[in-house]
Amino acid sequence: MAASLSLTQLSSGNPVYEKYYRQVDPSGSGRVAAADAALFLKTSGLTDLVLGKIWDLSDSDRKGSLNKQQFYVALRLVACAQNGLEVSLKSLNTAVPPPKFHDTSSPLQFGPVPTDCPWVVKAEEKLKFDAIFDSLSPVGGMLTGDKVKPVLLNSKLPVDVLGRVWELSDIDRDGMLDRDEFAVAMHLVYRALESEPVPMSLPATLIPPSKRKKIATPPVMPLLPSPAQHKERGSAPSESKTLPAKPTPPQWVVSPAEKAKYDDLFAKTDIDMDGLVSGAEVRDIFLKTGLPSATLARIWELCDIGDIGKLTRDQFALALYLINQKLSKGVDPPQTLAPEMIPPSDRLARQNNAVTVQAADFSAIKELDSLTNEIMDLQREKSVVEQDIKEREETIRQRTSEVQDLQEEVQKGSEELSRLQAERQEVQEKLERLDEQKRSLEEQLSLIQQQCSQESQLIQSLQVEHSEQEQRIGDYEEELTRAREELLHLQDETRQLGEKVQSARAQLCPLEDAVIESHSQIAQ
Repeated sequence: MAASLSLTQLSSGNPVYEKYYRQVDPSGSGRVAAADAALFLKTSGLTDLVLGKIWDLSDSDRKGSLNKQQFYVALRLVACAQNGLEVSLKSLNTAVPPPKFHDTSSPLQFGPVPTDCPWVVKAEEKLKFDAIFDSLSPVGGMLTGDKVKPVLLNSKLPVDVLGRVWELSDIDRDGMLDRDEFAVAMHLVYRALESEPVPMSLPATLIPPSKRKKIATPPVMPLLPSPAQHKERGSAPSESKTLPAKPTPPQWVVSPAEKAKYDDLFAKTDIDMDGLVSGAEVRDIFLKTGLPSATLARIWELCDIGDIGKLTRDQFALALYLINQKLSKGVDPPQTLAPEMIPPSDRLARQNNAVTVQAADFSAIKELDSLTNEIMDLQREKSVVEQDIKEREETIRQRTSEVQDLQEEVQKGSEELSRLQAERQEVQEKLERLDEQKRSLEEQLSLIQQQCSQESQLIQSLQVEHSEQEQRIGDYEEELTRAREELLHLQDETRQLGEKVQSARAQLCPLEDAVIESHSQIAQ
Protein backbone atom coordinates (compact mmCIF):
# COMPACT_ATOMS: atom_id res chain seq x y z
CA MET A 1 0.00 0.00 0.00
CA ALA A 2 2.78 2.45 0.96
CA ALA A 3 4.67 1.70 -2.26
CA SER A 4 1.64 2.68 -4.31
CA LEU A 5 1.63 6.23 -2.91
CA SER A 6 3.67 8.88 -4.71
CA LEU A 7 5.93 11.42 -3.01
CA THR A 8 3.36 14.13 -3.66
CA GLN A 9 0.61 12.05 -2.08
CA LEU A 10 2.74 11.27 0.97
CA SER A 11 3.80 14.90 1.46
CA SER A 12 0.44 16.37 0.41
CA GLY A 13 2.51 18.73 -1.74
CA ASN A 14 4.19 20.26 1.34
CA PRO A 15 7.84 21.24 0.64
CA VAL A 16 8.72 20.56 4.30
CA TYR A 17 9.08 16.84 3.50
CA GLU A 18 11.73 17.64 0.87
CA LYS A 19 13.63 19.86 3.32
CA TYR A 20 13.62 17.08 5.92
CA TYR A 21 14.90 14.60 3.38
CA ARG A 22 17.76 16.90 2.31
CA GLN A 23 18.84 17.14 5.94
CA VAL A 24 19.34 13.36 6.22
CA ASP A 25 20.58 12.86 2.62
CA PRO A 26 22.58 16.02 1.81
CA SER A 27 24.63 14.22 -0.85
CA GLY A 28 21.58 13.06 -2.76
CA SER A 29 22.56 9.39 -2.67
CA GLY A 30 18.96 8.28 -2.64
CA ARG A 31 19.34 6.20 0.56
CA VAL A 32 19.16 7.14 4.23
CA ALA A 33 21.15 4.98 6.61
CA ALA A 34 19.42 3.53 9.66
CA ALA A 35 21.64 5.48 12.09
CA ASP A 36 20.97 8.80 10.34
CA ALA A 37 17.25 8.12 10.12
CA ALA A 38 17.05 7.06 13.77
CA LEU A 39 18.96 10.12 14.96
CA PHE A 40 16.65 12.41 13.01
CA LEU A 41 13.38 10.64 13.91
CA LYS A 42 14.22 10.68 17.65
CA THR A 43 13.93 14.47 17.55
CA SER A 44 10.19 14.00 16.92
CA GLY A 45 9.67 13.38 20.64
CA LEU A 46 7.98 10.01 20.05
CA THR A 47 8.83 6.98 22.16
CA ASP A 48 11.23 4.32 20.98
CA LEU A 49 8.38 1.82 20.74
CA VAL A 50 6.50 4.06 18.35
CA LEU A 51 9.61 4.90 16.35
CA GLY A 52 10.46 1.19 16.12
CA LYS A 53 7.02 0.48 14.70
CA ILE A 54 7.40 3.36 12.25
CA TRP A 55 10.77 1.98 11.11
CA ASP A 56 9.34 -1.50 10.58
CA LEU A 57 6.50 -0.12 8.44
CA SER A 58 8.83 2.15 6.44
CA ASP A 59 11.67 -0.35 5.85
CA SER A 60 9.33 -2.71 4.01
CA ASP A 61 12.12 -4.48 2.13
CA ARG A 62 14.22 -4.95 5.33
CA LYS A 63 17.40 -3.48 3.82
CA GLY A 64 18.33 -1.52 6.94
CA SER A 65 18.07 1.79 5.09
CA LEU A 66 15.35 3.91 3.54
CA ASN A 67 14.95 5.30 0.06
CA LYS A 68 13.27 8.64 -0.48
CA GLN A 69 9.77 7.20 -0.80
CA GLN A 70 10.22 5.09 2.35
CA PHE A 71 11.57 8.09 4.27
CA TYR A 72 8.49 10.05 3.24
CA VAL A 73 6.40 7.17 4.61
CA ALA A 74 8.29 7.44 7.91
CA LEU A 75 7.68 11.21 8.05
CA ARG A 76 4.01 10.67 7.31
CA LEU A 77 3.69 8.06 10.08
CA VAL A 78 5.45 10.43 12.52
CA ALA A 79 2.87 13.08 11.65
CA CYS A 80 0.08 10.56 12.25
CA ALA A 81 1.50 9.60 15.66
CA GLN A 82 1.93 13.24 16.69
CA ASN A 83 -1.72 13.88 15.83
CA GLY A 84 -3.04 10.94 17.84
CA LEU A 85 -3.68 8.60 14.91
CA GLU A 86 -2.86 4.92 14.79
CA VAL A 87 0.60 4.11 13.48
CA SER A 88 -0.38 1.92 10.55
CA LEU A 89 -0.25 1.98 6.78
CA LYS A 90 -3.99 2.69 6.55
CA SER A 91 -3.34 6.04 8.30
CA LEU A 92 -1.23 7.21 5.35
CA ASN A 93 -4.38 8.24 3.48
CA THR A 94 -5.53 10.46 6.36
CA ALA A 95 -4.89 14.19 5.96
CA VAL A 96 -2.57 15.38 8.77
CA PRO A 97 -0.32 18.41 9.33
CA PRO A 98 3.38 17.90 8.56
CA PRO A 99 5.52 16.32 11.29
CA LYS A 100 7.39 18.43 13.80
CA PHE A 101 10.92 17.89 15.09
CA HIS A 102 13.06 19.43 17.84
CA ASP A 103 15.98 19.82 15.48
CA THR A 104 16.89 23.53 15.34
CA SER A 105 17.57 23.23 11.64
CA SER A 106 14.09 21.85 11.02
CA PRO A 107 11.66 24.17 9.23
CA LEU A 108 9.06 23.44 11.92
CA GLN A 109 10.06 23.39 15.56
CA PHE A 110 8.32 22.73 18.84
CA GLY A 111 7.85 25.87 20.90
CA PRO A 112 8.58 25.85 24.64
CA VAL A 113 5.88 24.59 26.96
CA PRO A 114 4.12 27.53 28.66
CA THR A 115 5.04 27.62 32.34
CA ASP A 116 1.55 28.77 33.30
CA CYS A 117 -0.10 25.78 31.59
CA PRO A 118 -1.99 23.86 34.35
CA TRP A 119 -0.81 20.35 35.19
CA VAL A 120 -3.55 17.77 34.63
CA VAL A 121 -2.47 15.75 37.67
CA LYS A 122 -4.84 16.98 40.38
CA ALA A 123 -3.69 17.74 43.91
CA GLU A 124 -5.59 14.82 45.46
CA GLU A 125 -4.15 12.45 42.84
CA LYS A 126 -0.65 13.77 43.52
CA LEU A 127 -1.04 13.07 47.25
CA LYS A 128 -2.08 9.48 46.54
CA PHE A 129 0.77 8.98 44.04
CA ASP A 130 3.27 10.49 46.48
CA ALA A 131 2.15 7.99 49.14
CA ILE A 132 2.80 5.11 46.73
CA PHE A 133 6.14 6.69 45.76
CA ASP A 134 7.23 6.88 49.43
CA SER A 135 6.14 3.26 50.05
CA LEU A 136 8.64 2.10 47.39
CA SER A 137 11.61 3.40 49.45
CA PRO A 138 13.09 5.92 46.99
CA VAL A 139 16.83 6.57 47.17
CA GLY A 140 17.80 10.20 46.85
CA GLY A 141 14.25 11.02 45.78
CA MET A 142 14.50 8.61 42.80
CA LEU A 143 13.03 5.20 41.95
CA THR A 144 14.81 2.78 39.66
CA GLY A 145 13.08 0.69 37.03
CA ASP A 146 13.32 -2.40 39.26
CA LYS A 147 11.21 -0.70 41.95
CA VAL A 148 8.67 0.75 39.55
CA LYS A 149 8.27 -2.39 37.48
CA PRO A 150 6.13 -4.35 40.02
CA VAL A 151 3.83 -1.36 40.40
CA LEU A 152 3.29 -1.13 36.66
CA LEU A 153 2.87 -4.87 36.21
CA ASN A 154 0.25 -5.02 38.97
CA SER A 155 -1.98 -2.84 36.79
CA LYS A 156 -2.39 -5.85 34.44
CA LEU A 157 -1.91 -3.59 31.43
CA PRO A 158 -0.15 -4.94 28.30
CA VAL A 159 3.63 -4.78 28.43
CA ASP A 160 3.87 -2.57 25.34
CA VAL A 161 1.50 -0.07 26.95
CA LEU A 162 3.55 -0.11 30.17
CA GLY A 163 6.71 0.38 28.12
CA ARG A 164 5.22 3.46 26.51
CA VAL A 165 4.15 4.72 29.97
CA TRP A 166 7.73 4.34 31.21
CA GLU A 167 9.23 6.17 28.22
CA LEU A 168 6.73 9.02 28.48
CA SER A 169 7.15 9.45 32.24
CA ASP A 170 10.99 9.24 32.22
CA ILE A 171 11.13 12.79 30.92
CA ASP A 172 14.81 13.47 31.60
CA ARG A 173 15.82 10.01 30.22
CA ASP A 174 17.96 9.07 33.23
CA GLY A 175 16.44 5.61 33.66
CA MET A 176 14.82 6.57 36.97
CA LEU A 177 11.68 8.38 38.06
CA ASP A 178 11.51 11.20 40.54
CA ARG A 179 8.36 12.12 42.45
CA ASP A 180 6.80 14.15 39.62
CA GLU A 181 7.72 11.64 36.90
CA PHE A 182 6.21 8.85 38.99
CA ALA A 183 2.99 10.89 39.29
CA VAL A 184 2.92 11.16 35.48
CA ALA A 185 3.35 7.38 35.18
CA MET A 186 0.56 6.70 37.68
CA HIS A 187 -1.72 9.19 35.94
CA LEU A 188 -1.16 7.47 32.59
CA VAL A 189 -1.75 4.03 34.13
CA TYR A 190 -5.00 5.12 35.79
CA ARG A 191 -6.21 6.68 32.54
CA ALA A 192 -5.31 3.46 30.70
CA LEU A 193 -7.29 1.45 33.28
CA GLU A 194 -10.24 3.70 32.42
CA SER A 195 -9.85 2.59 28.78
CA GLU A 196 -8.23 5.84 27.67
CA PRO A 197 -5.42 5.38 25.12
CA VAL A 198 -1.88 6.17 26.17
CA PRO A 199 -0.64 9.04 23.94
CA MET A 200 2.22 8.51 21.52
CA SER A 201 3.98 11.63 22.84
CA LEU A 202 3.65 13.38 26.18
CA PRO A 203 1.10 16.23 25.99
CA ALA A 204 2.22 19.61 27.27
CA THR A 205 -0.39 19.53 30.03
CA LEU A 206 1.14 16.29 31.41
CA ILE A 207 4.66 17.67 31.69
CA PRO A 208 5.28 18.54 35.37
CA PRO A 209 6.03 22.21 36.05
CA SER A 210 9.44 21.17 37.40
CA LYS A 211 10.35 19.62 34.02
CA ARG A 212 9.12 22.24 31.61
CA LYS A 213 12.43 24.10 31.33
CA LYS A 214 14.68 21.08 31.01
CA ILE A 215 13.11 18.70 28.51
CA ALA A 216 15.84 16.99 26.53
CA THR A 217 16.12 14.08 24.16
CA PRO A 218 19.24 12.14 25.18
CA PRO A 219 19.43 8.44 24.35
CA VAL A 220 16.50 6.63 25.85
CA MET A 221 17.22 4.25 28.71
CA PRO A 222 15.85 0.73 28.51
CA LEU A 223 12.17 0.25 29.24
CA LEU A 224 11.07 -2.03 32.04
CA PRO A 225 14.00 -4.21 33.15
CA SER A 226 14.07 -7.49 31.29
CA PRO A 227 13.46 -10.75 33.17
CA ALA A 228 17.09 -11.72 32.73
CA GLN A 229 18.30 -8.43 34.21
CA HIS A 230 15.81 -8.72 37.03
CA LYS A 231 17.11 -12.16 37.93
CA GLU A 232 20.72 -11.01 37.83
CA ARG A 233 19.98 -8.04 40.06
CA GLY A 234 17.70 -9.88 42.43
CA SER A 235 19.52 -13.20 42.95
CA ALA A 236 22.75 -12.07 44.58
CA PRO A 237 21.46 -9.44 46.99
CA SER A 238 18.68 -11.74 48.17
CA GLU A 239 21.28 -14.18 49.46
CA SER A 240 23.58 -11.62 51.03
CA LYS A 241 20.94 -9.81 53.09
CA THR A 242 20.32 -11.10 56.61
CA LEU A 243 17.35 -10.42 58.85
CA PRO A 244 17.72 -9.07 62.38
CA ALA A 245 16.95 -11.26 65.35
CA LYS A 246 13.27 -11.81 65.82
CA PRO A 247 12.00 -9.84 68.84
CA THR A 248 9.39 -11.12 71.23
CA PRO A 249 6.01 -10.41 69.60
CA PRO A 250 3.73 -8.09 71.59
CA GLN A 251 0.30 -9.20 72.81
CA TRP A 252 -2.42 -8.67 70.13
CA VAL A 253 -5.01 -6.04 71.02
CA VAL A 254 -7.87 -8.34 69.98
CA SER A 255 -8.74 -10.55 72.95
CA PRO A 256 -9.48 -14.26 72.43
CA ALA A 257 -13.16 -13.70 73.33
CA GLU A 258 -13.48 -10.92 70.79
CA LYS A 259 -11.61 -12.97 68.23
CA ALA A 260 -14.03 -15.88 68.63
CA LYS A 261 -17.01 -13.58 68.17
CA TYR A 262 -15.45 -11.95 65.13
CA ASP A 263 -14.55 -15.37 63.66
CA ASP A 264 -18.20 -16.42 63.81
CA LEU A 265 -19.21 -13.28 61.93
CA PHE A 266 -16.37 -13.87 59.44
CA ALA A 267 -17.64 -17.40 58.75
CA LYS A 268 -21.09 -16.00 57.94
CA THR A 269 -19.61 -13.24 55.75
CA ASP A 270 -17.13 -15.39 53.77
CA ILE A 271 -19.75 -16.61 51.31
CA ASP A 272 -17.33 -18.18 48.80
CA MET A 273 -15.33 -19.88 51.63
CA ASP A 274 -11.96 -18.74 50.26
CA GLY A 275 -10.70 -17.46 53.61
CA LEU A 276 -10.98 -13.83 52.43
CA VAL A 277 -13.75 -11.26 52.46
CA SER A 278 -14.01 -8.51 49.85
CA GLY A 279 -15.35 -5.01 50.15
CA ALA A 280 -18.67 -6.06 48.65
CA GLU A 281 -19.04 -8.82 51.29
CA VAL A 282 -18.36 -6.58 54.30
CA ARG A 283 -20.16 -3.52 52.92
CA ASP A 284 -23.41 -4.15 54.78
CA ILE A 285 -21.57 -4.80 58.05
CA PHE A 286 -19.55 -1.60 57.72
CA LEU A 287 -22.58 0.50 56.78
CA LYS A 288 -24.63 -0.73 59.74
CA THR A 289 -22.06 0.81 62.10
CA GLY A 290 -23.11 4.31 60.97
CA LEU A 291 -19.50 5.55 60.89
CA PRO A 292 -18.49 8.12 58.25
CA SER A 293 -17.30 6.69 54.96
CA ALA A 294 -13.86 8.30 55.37
CA THR A 295 -13.36 6.51 58.74
CA LEU A 296 -14.47 3.16 57.30
CA ALA A 297 -12.17 3.63 54.32
CA ARG A 298 -9.27 4.42 56.67
CA ILE A 299 -9.96 1.26 58.73
CA TRP A 300 -10.09 -0.84 55.55
CA GLU A 301 -6.79 0.64 54.37
CA LEU A 302 -5.11 -0.14 57.72
CA CYS A 303 -6.40 -3.71 57.92
CA ASP A 304 -5.73 -4.61 54.27
CA ILE A 305 -2.09 -5.12 55.17
CA GLY A 306 -1.22 -7.03 52.03
CA ASP A 307 -2.94 -4.50 49.76
CA ILE A 308 -4.86 -7.28 48.02
CA GLY A 309 -8.32 -5.70 48.20
CA LYS A 310 -9.57 -8.36 50.64
CA LEU A 311 -9.28 -9.12 54.37
CA THR A 312 -8.14 -12.33 56.03
CA ARG A 313 -9.84 -13.71 59.14
CA ASP A 314 -7.41 -11.89 61.48
CA GLN A 315 -7.54 -8.66 59.46
CA PHE A 316 -11.36 -8.78 59.57
CA ALA A 317 -11.21 -9.16 63.36
CA LEU A 318 -8.84 -6.18 63.57
CA ALA A 319 -11.20 -4.09 61.44
CA LEU A 320 -14.16 -4.85 63.73
CA TYR A 321 -11.96 -4.11 66.77
CA LEU A 322 -11.09 -0.66 65.38
CA ILE A 323 -14.76 -0.02 64.56
CA ASN A 324 -15.82 -0.94 68.09
CA GLN A 325 -13.08 1.27 69.52
CA LYS A 326 -14.53 4.21 67.58
CA LEU A 327 -18.14 3.39 68.51
CA SER A 328 -17.63 2.61 72.20
CA LYS A 329 -14.71 4.85 73.17
CA GLY A 330 -14.58 7.42 70.38
CA VAL A 331 -10.98 6.40 69.53
CA ASP A 332 -10.12 7.29 65.96
CA PRO A 333 -8.19 4.80 63.79
CA PRO A 334 -4.40 5.38 64.02
CA GLN A 335 -2.38 6.73 61.13
CA THR A 336 -0.35 3.51 61.09
CA LEU A 337 -0.82 0.19 62.87
CA ALA A 338 1.06 -0.14 66.15
CA PRO A 339 3.05 -3.38 66.58
CA GLU A 340 0.46 -4.78 69.00
CA MET A 341 -2.32 -4.13 66.44
CA ILE A 342 -0.72 -6.17 63.65
CA PRO A 343 -2.39 -9.60 63.48
CA PRO A 344 -0.01 -12.44 64.41
CA SER A 345 -0.50 -14.06 61.01
CA ASP A 346 0.75 -10.90 59.29
CA ARG A 347 3.74 -10.14 61.52
CA LEU A 348 6.17 -12.64 60.00
CA ALA A 349 5.19 -11.71 56.45
CA ARG A 350 5.53 -8.03 57.33
CA GLN A 351 9.05 -8.60 58.71
CA ASN A 352 10.10 -10.67 55.68
CA ASN A 353 8.77 -8.03 53.29
CA ALA A 354 10.47 -5.14 55.09
CA VAL A 355 13.63 -5.54 53.01
CA THR A 356 11.85 -6.05 49.67
CA VAL A 357 10.08 -3.69 47.36
CA GLN A 358 6.57 -2.93 48.57
CA ALA A 359 4.76 -2.63 45.30
CA ALA A 360 1.45 -0.77 45.26
CA ASP A 361 -1.36 -3.06 44.13
CA PHE A 362 -3.78 -1.30 41.87
CA SER A 363 -6.52 -3.80 42.58
CA ALA A 364 -6.36 -2.90 46.31
CA ILE A 365 -6.41 0.80 45.56
CA LYS A 366 -9.30 0.42 43.17
CA GLU A 367 -11.11 -1.84 45.70
CA LEU A 368 -10.65 0.80 48.40
CA ASP A 369 -11.80 3.54 46.07
CA SER A 370 -14.72 1.38 44.99
CA LEU A 371 -15.66 0.63 48.60
CA THR A 372 -15.42 4.28 49.57
CA ASN A 373 -17.49 5.31 46.58
CA GLU A 374 -20.07 2.60 47.32
CA ILE A 375 -20.29 3.69 50.96
CA MET A 376 -20.70 7.33 49.94
CA ASP A 377 -23.25 6.36 47.29
CA LEU A 378 -25.21 4.28 49.77
CA GLN A 379 -25.11 7.04 52.35
CA ARG A 380 -26.29 9.51 49.76
CA GLU A 381 -28.95 7.03 48.68
CA LYS A 382 -29.94 6.53 52.34
CA SER A 383 -30.24 10.28 52.83
CA VAL A 384 -32.25 10.55 49.63
CA VAL A 385 -34.56 7.69 50.72
CA GLU A 386 -35.00 9.17 54.20
CA GLN A 387 -35.70 12.55 52.69
CA ASP A 388 -38.09 10.91 50.26
CA ILE A 389 -39.87 9.11 53.15
CA LYS A 390 -40.19 12.38 55.05
CA GLU A 391 -41.49 14.09 51.96
CA ARG A 392 -43.96 11.26 51.33
CA GLU A 393 -45.16 11.32 54.98
CA GLU A 394 -45.59 15.05 54.74
CA THR A 395 -47.39 14.52 51.44
CA ILE A 396 -49.70 11.96 53.10
CA ARG A 397 -50.49 14.41 55.90
CA GLN A 398 -51.12 17.09 53.35
CA ARG A 399 -53.29 14.74 51.28
CA THR A 400 -55.30 13.71 54.40
CA SER A 401 -55.85 17.33 55.30
CA GLU A 402 -56.75 18.07 51.72
CA VAL A 403 -59.27 15.14 51.69
CA GLN A 404 -60.92 16.44 54.85
CA ASP A 405 -61.03 19.91 53.40
CA LEU A 406 -62.48 18.52 50.20
CA GLN A 407 -65.13 16.58 52.12
CA GLU A 408 -66.15 19.76 53.91
CA GLU A 409 -66.12 21.58 50.62
CA VAL A 410 -68.29 18.82 49.08
CA GLN A 411 -70.84 19.23 51.92
CA LYS A 412 -70.78 22.96 51.50
CA GLY A 413 -71.00 22.48 47.77
CA SER A 414 -74.10 20.28 48.12
CA GLU A 415 -75.81 22.88 50.28
CA GLU A 416 -74.73 25.57 47.91
CA LEU A 417 -76.04 23.50 45.00
CA SER A 418 -79.49 23.20 46.60
CA ARG A 419 -79.56 26.90 47.28
CA LEU A 420 -78.47 27.66 43.75
CA GLN A 421 -81.12 25.33 42.32
CA ALA A 422 -83.79 27.24 44.28
CA GLU A 423 -82.33 30.50 43.11
CA ARG A 424 -82.28 29.13 39.58
CA GLN A 425 -86.05 28.42 39.79
CA GLU A 426 -86.67 31.92 41.01
CA VAL A 427 -84.43 33.32 38.34
CA GLN A 428 -86.25 31.23 35.73
CA GLU A 429 -89.57 32.65 36.81
CA LYS A 430 -88.14 36.14 36.80
CA LEU A 431 -86.72 35.44 33.36
CA GLU A 432 -90.15 34.42 32.06
CA ARG A 433 -91.68 37.61 33.48
CA LEU A 434 -88.88 39.57 31.96
CA ASP A 435 -89.51 37.89 28.60
CA GLU A 436 -93.14 38.99 28.80
CA GLN A 437 -92.06 42.48 29.69
CA LYS A 438 -89.57 42.33 26.89
CA ARG A 439 -92.26 41.47 24.34
CA SER A 440 -94.45 44.31 25.67
CA LEU A 441 -91.58 46.71 25.58
CA GLU A 442 -90.68 45.59 22.08
CA GLU A 443 -94.22 46.39 20.92
CA GLN A 444 -94.07 49.74 22.66
CA LEU A 445 -90.65 50.28 21.14
CA SER A 446 -92.01 49.54 17.67
CA LEU A 447 -94.84 51.99 18.18
CA ILE A 448 -92.48 54.61 19.52
CA GLN A 449 -90.14 54.02 16.58
CA GLN A 450 -93.05 54.63 14.21
CA GLN A 451 -93.94 57.80 16.07
CA CYS A 452 -90.29 58.80 16.01
CA SER A 453 -90.28 58.25 12.25
CA GLN A 454 -93.33 60.41 11.86
CA GLU A 455 -91.88 63.05 14.14
CA SER A 456 -88.64 62.89 12.15
CA GLN A 457 -90.54 63.53 8.95
CA LEU A 458 -92.43 66.36 10.61
CA ILE A 459 -89.20 67.80 11.93
CA GLN A 460 -87.70 67.62 8.45
CA SER A 461 -90.71 69.49 6.98
CA LEU A 462 -90.52 72.01 9.79
CA GLN A 463 -86.81 72.39 9.16
CA VAL A 464 -87.55 73.08 5.48
CA GLU A 465 -90.24 75.56 6.44
CA HIS A 466 -87.91 77.06 8.99
CA SER A 467 -85.26 77.46 6.32
CA GLU A 468 -87.73 79.15 4.04
CA GLN A 469 -88.87 81.45 6.83
CA GLU A 470 -85.27 82.26 7.65
CA GLN A 471 -84.79 83.09 3.98
CA ARG A 472 -87.86 85.30 4.08
CA ILE A 473 -86.71 86.92 7.31
CA GLY A 474 -83.42 87.63 5.65
CA ASP A 475 -85.22 89.24 2.76
CA TYR A 476 -87.43 91.22 5.15
CA GLU A 477 -84.41 92.34 7.09
CA GLU A 478 -82.79 93.55 3.91
CA GLU A 479 -86.00 95.39 2.93
CA LEU A 480 -86.26 96.78 6.44
CA THR A 481 -82.70 97.96 6.23
CA ARG A 482 -83.41 99.66 2.94
CA ALA A 483 -86.63 101.16 4.36
CA ARG A 484 -84.76 102.40 7.39
CA GLU A 485 -82.18 103.97 5.17
CA GLU A 486 -84.94 105.55 3.05
CA LEU A 487 -86.74 106.68 6.23
CA LEU A 488 -83.58 108.23 7.50
CA HIS A 489 -83.13 109.91 4.15
CA LEU A 490 -86.70 111.18 4.23
CA GLN A 491 -86.35 112.28 7.82
CA ASP A 492 -83.25 114.17 6.81
CA GLU A 493 -85.08 115.76 3.94
CA THR A 494 -88.00 116.58 6.25
CA ARG A 495 -85.60 118.13 8.70
CA GLN A 496 -84.03 120.17 5.93
CA LEU A 497 -87.44 121.18 4.65
CA GLY A 498 -88.48 122.15 8.16
CA GLU A 499 -85.44 124.24 8.48
CA LYS A 500 -86.21 125.81 5.15
CA VAL A 501 -89.82 126.38 6.24
CA GLN A 502 -88.71 127.95 9.44
CA SER A 503 -86.24 130.05 7.47
CA ALA A 504 -88.98 131.01 5.08
CA ARG A 505 -91.28 131.79 7.97
CA ALA A 506 -88.61 133.87 9.50
CA GLN A 507 -88.36 135.76 6.26
CA LEU A 508 -92.11 135.78 5.87
CA CYS A 509 -92.94 137.36 9.24
CA PRO A 510 -91.31 140.72 8.46
CA LEU A 511 -92.97 140.66 5.12
CA GLU A 512 -96.33 139.95 6.73
CA ASP A 513 -95.77 142.71 9.19
CA ALA A 514 -94.87 144.98 6.35
CA VAL A 515 -97.94 143.90 4.45
CA ILE A 516 -100.13 144.47 7.45
CA GLU A 517 -98.61 147.82 8.00
CA SER A 518 -99.06 148.58 4.38
CA HIS A 519 -102.67 147.56 4.60
CA SER A 520 -103.06 149.65 7.65
CA GLN A 521 -101.57 152.58 5.96
CA ILE A 522 -103.76 151.99 2.97
CA ALA A 523 -106.75 151.75 5.12
CA GLN A 524 -106.07 155.04 6.63
